[in-house]
Amino acid sequence: MVDKVHSRMAVTTSRVHSGEPKLLFVLPSLGGGGAERASIDLLRGIDRERFQMALALFTRSGRFLQELPVDVPTYDLHGRQSYDLRLVWRLAGVLGRERPDVVFSVLRYTNLITLLACRIVGRETRVVVNEQNPPSAEFALFGGGRVKAWFLRRLYAQADRVTAISTGIARELVSTYGLPQDKVQVIPNPVDLVRARVLAAARLEHPFFQSGLPVLSAVGRLHPQKGFTYLIRAFAIVRQVLPCKLVILGEGPLRGELEGLIASLGLVDDIALPGFQANPYNYVSNSAVFVLSSLFEGFGNVLVDALALGVPVVSTRCPVGPEDIITDGVTGIFVPPADEKALAQAILRVLQDSELRHRLSASGPLRAADFAIERIVPQYEALFESLVGTSCPAENAGWST
Repeated sequence: MVDKVHSRMAVTTSRVHSGEPKLLFVLPSLGGGGAERASIDLLRGIDRERFQMALALFTRSGRFLQELPVDVPTYDLHGRQSYDLRLVWRLAGVLGRERPDVVFSVLRYTNLITLLACRIVGRETRVVVNEQNPPSAEFALFGGGRVKAWFLRRLYAQADRVTAISTGIARELVSTYGLPQDKVQVIPNPVDLVRARVLAAARLEHPFFQSGLPVLSAVGRLHPQKGFTYLIRAFAIVRQVLPCKLVILGEGPLRGELEGLIASLGLVDDIALPGFQANPYNYVSNSAVFVLSSLFEGFGNVLVDALALGVPVVSTRCPVGPEDIITDGVTGIFVPPADEKALAQAILRVLQDSELRHRLSASGPLRAADFAIERIVPQYEALFESLVGTSCPAENAGWST
């Protein structure tokens, strides 16, 4: 039994609509990751005159809950964080009762649960699943690749469309996992550039930025994927040549290990781990260089943020997202992943070459504009409307309250 536990604006969510297609987003939570940030921006940006929207969360938690638009009714499925098969039947209950025209599911675990739930319901709801990371890289890091790949092949084939946030992910889904090319569509994550620039202007109190020294910044979950051990070792090399500071924004399971590495290198006074920041933009905008040290990425929203703010970028050329964003030597500097010496050399190159810094800073905002929410949201609206045109129209108006 699924309870509708969250209707944040009763007048809006109970109003009678005149037949706009019903769109249901499905996410595991509203935690502080790039996929959740992009989903919030989509929920904000989609035209209310063209779609009715609702959101199903496996667990109603996460740092972005407070940013959820007030006119989006939300279903809490009361699930565990992972591998909770009860969610299949709970989501099927929502689908059967509300009968959305299109379901849009984000993140792979959520996608598999959603596709199973849609099989149980067995009606003509159109299903779009969104892939945020290259599957092979995740399977190599977390294990269980053979079983996970089997489920991906079988279930993703049942989706009406698979959206990939970068060309590398799309290419892998077709070449490695056998999805038909016409079923996979590349749509990058939207980035709210206006919001980033407004928040970047907020006052920043962190002492590193009052030191008069150049500050390097990085943003991401403290997780092996993000390659922060390589960044910290690279910074140790840079620090031997130039006095500077490093701030890594984010939280995660590697905090203890990273703090131990920082202490062992004698860099406690030069590297800060302030944790998750609701406003990372003022940190990034005041930095001399933004560094992405990831071992793999699906896209790299933080790269777009840094480009938009005119901050020079050094990034690993990791699979697969950064190459969709950065042109080496034009909008950023690429280095191989898992190579702290190359990373240190690139950082020093940017810090020591004022002409290069100026060129990168000037080209960044122009490139970032290609990923603005105003350009990406219409691509999703067009996709959803094209699928609604091939499905049964909604029989009931409005989401139940």
